[in-house]
Amino acid sequence: MRKKKHPEHVNHERWLVSYADFITLLFAFFVVMFAVSQVDSKRLGRFTEAFSKAVGITLMPLQGESLMNGGKVPDESSNSAGDQPSVAELDGLRNALIKMAQMNNALQGLQIIQHRHELVLRLPESVLFDTGDARVKDASISTLKAIAPELRERSVEVRVEGHTDNRPISTGRFRSNWELSTSRAIAVMVVLSNEGISNARLSVAGYGEFRPVGPNGTEDGRKQNRRVDLVVTMLKPPEAPASEEPGGDSPAAPPADSAPTPPSPPSPAPSAPAASTAPAAAEHAR
Repeated sequence: MRKKKHPEHVNHERWLVSYADFITLLFAFFVVMFAVSQVDSKRLGRFTEAFSKAVGITLMPLQGESLMNGGKVPDESSNSAGDQPSVAELDGLRNALIKMAQMNNALQGLQIIQHRHELVLRLPESVLFDTGDARVKDASISTLKAIAPELRERSVEVRVEGHTDNRPISTGRFRSNWELSTSRAIAVMVVLSNEGISNARLSVAGYGEFRPVGPNGTEDGRKQNRRVDLVVTMLKPPEAPASEEPGGDSPAAPPADSAPTPPSPPSPAPSAPAASTAPAAAEHAR
């Protein structure tokens, strides 16, 4: 006996399958877009450097140089080789200051922060100054005097940076944190100059409260922000004068005898010949 077929029911919800697929693809698309937007600068830098060395070109030329129209491609090998002495010199200065801090109580509180091309010697406000004042404490001058010989004997530049917290100041001497931070930087620079560091290698900067290293919402954070930083960098060698490119058309110097000669004065007009008086005198004698 044949089984009786039941009539198939029409599924009116089949659109949900397509809709779910569409929503899933849309979600995956936005996830990929979000992941691409979060670029890890360190990984990108490592990839760029590795790719540049492998291919032999630079993906990101130096400012002002172009890879098109005959632009110069910077030599990464020479740049990295030139950076090694700088890093080694800063490492030597850092190690010398660390050893000195272990033996000299005057350097207690000194923080040494090393970046790639600079060394930051951080001195808290409490070590150098009284609150709201820009005069270096007499007891703190020994701290700067202990640092100065290491900076004086090395080919380095020192930028003295003054920083404050975000609490406003308005006194008869300082109208703002700009003036307070700059005055403190100048006071420290004067002490270093008096210790024999060349003024040509010293500079000052006052940043007020605008470069904090800690949160200004807490007392501990404000204490960290009130500081003076000695930013030490290697002394740049003087730039060689630009030489003329070979084969270039340089303007030829005029010959020595090509100077224009002044016009000669006009020659006088020829005068009429004077009549001889000798025959007349002889005629009269006759």
